[in-house]
Amino acid sequence: MAQQYTVQARDTLFTIAQHYYNDGNQWNKIAQANNNLNPNSLQPGQVLLIP
Repeated sequence: MAQQYTVQARDTLFTIAQHYYNDGNQWNKIAQANNNLNPNSLQPGQVLLIP
C-alpha cells in the first residue's frame, strides 16, 4: 500500500528512500512513482507518493 510523504527542507530522494526502505539507493522507486520526478526539483511542502 502506498503512503504519502511531505518533503521537508534538506530532504533528498536518497534520504527519503533511506527512511522508508532502509536503502537510499532505492530512490528511483520514489521518482518513478511520482511521474519520473527529477531528484533536483524537490521542494519543501511537496507531497510524494511512496510506493
